[in-house]
Amino acid sequence: MDKFVYYLYHICFRNWTFCERRGYGKIPDPVPKPCFSSSSNLKNCSAPSIVILDLETTGLIQHCIMPHITQIAVQIVNSNTKEQFSRYVAPDLPITPMAEKVTNITWSGRVLCYRGEPVDFVRIKTALVDFLEWLDKFPTVVIVAHNGRTFDFRVFCNAFRSCGLQIRFCSKVSAFCDSLILFRQKLLNLEKYKQEFLAQLFCGHTYNAHKALDYVIMLDEIMQAALLSVSDFKRHSYKTECQFLQEEFNSCKSKNITSLRPLIREKIMKSCTTENIAGSGLNLGHLRLIFKRSGEDGLVDVFSMKNSLGKPRVTSDKKVLGECNPKLCAYFSKRILLIGVFNPSLKSVCDDNILTKFSKKHFCQKVANGLSLFVSCRP
Repeated sequence: MDKFVYYLYHICFRNWTFCERRGYGKIPDPVPKPCFSSSSNLKNCSAPSIVILDLETTGLIQHCIMPHITQIAVQIVNSNTKEQFSRYVAPDLPITPMAEKVTNITWSGRVLCYRGEPVDFVRIKTALVDFLEWLDKFPTVVIVAHNGRTFDFRVFCNAFRSCGLQIRFCSKVSAFCDSLILFRQKLLNLEKYKQEFLAQLFCGHTYNAHKALDYVIMLDEIMQAALLSVSDFKRHSYKTECQFLQEEFNSCKSKNITSLRPLIREKIMKSCTTENIAGSGLNLGHLRLIFKRSGEDGLVDVFSMKNSLGKPRVTSDKKVLGECNPKLCAYFSKRILLIGVFNPSLKSVCDDNILTKFSKKHFCQKVANGLSLFVSCRP
C-alpha cells in the first residue's frame, strides 16, 4: 500500500512540475478593462470622416463566440459623392437557419447567394484589406454603427484581430461611435430607438433592414434628418483600441470565470468582483498560487497593481479588499495541496489491514475526491 501512495504522490508531483514548465506557475500580466470615454484622437480635428458601417453575419454572438461576417457595407457621410464600399464574404462557419431567413444570404460551401441568386464574394482577409485601402482616401476616420458597441464593432474587431490586421486598422480608424447611444443621449423620451422606428419617425418610410447597404443608406438619411452635427459624433466616440481591449477582457473573463464560481457560492465576493478578476486574466488557481507565495499581502498587491492604462488590476478600494481578502485567505487555508489525499483522516484507508474492508472502487473514489481539490486549486 505504501508503494501505491508513493506512486500516487509521484504522479501528482510530475503533473505539477509539468504545469510549472508550461508556465502555469506564472501570474499573467494584467488585462486592462477599457474606459469608453470621449476619444482624445478627435480633439484637434475639425472635420473627421464619418463612415457608416453595417454587417451581415452567420448568426448572433453566443457566449463570446463570434459569428463570421457574410457582408460588409459602408458609406461616407460628410461627402458630396456619398462613396460606398460593399463586399460579400464567404464565411468559415455555417450560416444559422435564422440568419439565412433574416438576411436571405446562403452559403453552400462553394456558392454564396443573396435571395437565391449567386453573388461575387471574397474571403474575409481580402475584404478587410480592400476596406482598409478604400479608407486611405479619408482622413481621421470615425466608424458609426447602430448598436455597434454591442454587436457590429465587436464582430468587426474580432475579424481584424483574427486576420492579423489589428494594428493596421487602428492606424487608419481613429474612433468608433455607436449611433444608438448617441440618439438615446441626444433625443430623450423617444418611444423606441431601433433604426426601423427612427426611419419612420424622421424619414417617413421603411427600408430593407437586413441588407447591409440599404441599412447604411437609411442610417445616413436618419442622421441628416435628425440634424446631428460633427460635434455630436466627436462627443460620443471612443478610441478603436478600447474596443479591442474590451474584447480581450471579455475573452479572459469567459475563460476564467467558471473557476471562480465557488467564490460567489461561498459568498466570499460578489459576481462583479469575480468578473473583474477573471477579465484581468486571473483564475482560481492563480489566486491560490499568489496566496501560497505571499499570503494576504500578495493578494492585495496583485488586485491593486496598476495595468497598462494606469488603473488597478481589479480594485484598490480598501473596503472591498478588506471584505474579500480575509475570506479568500480562509478559503485557501482549507484547501492546501493534496489535503484530500494525504491528511490524517485518510490514514486508515492507506492501512493494508483496513484496505481489505474497502473495495478498490471506494478507495479510488476517495483518492479522486482528494485529487479534485488539488486540480481545482491549480491554475
